Amino acid sequence: MKKAIVAVLVIALLAGAGLIGWNVYKEEVLTNPENLIIGEWTSESGLLSFVFNEDGTMSGNIDAGLGVVSINGTYTVDRESQKLTIVYTLYSLSYSDVKDFVLDGDTLTLTDETLGVTTVYTRVVPSSETASHAEA
Repeated sequence: MKKAIVAVLVIALLAGAGLIGWNVYKEEVLTNPENLIIGEWTSESGLLSFVFNEDGTMSGNIDAGLGVVSINGTYTVDRESQKLTIVYTLYSLSYSDVKDFVLDGDTLTLTDETLGVTTVYTRVVPSSETASHAEA
């Protein structure tokens, strides 16, 4: 009888933990898909990279051919219009870039609203995640 009670309690505990996990996932990802942009992204050409942080700050590197230029700024995501706005300073000048974005798994496609230029980025997976995926 004690074994049956323990088994029921373990099952209830696991079900409760699963429900809590689902609610957190639902709140953070499904209702806030813009959270999926958080992380490091590199363009297919390797000339551009961005890091989007959870606190709304961002940094990036642009290889302009004469050397790499670093930028720091902030970003906002408007999920209704699917727009990403990046505000940054470069050589004491402030810029605001508005881009249409499409996020599909580990691929981020940004289209510059003004120029109409589309750039595809791939999520950079930290080496610790790569190692854990290889072991699985």
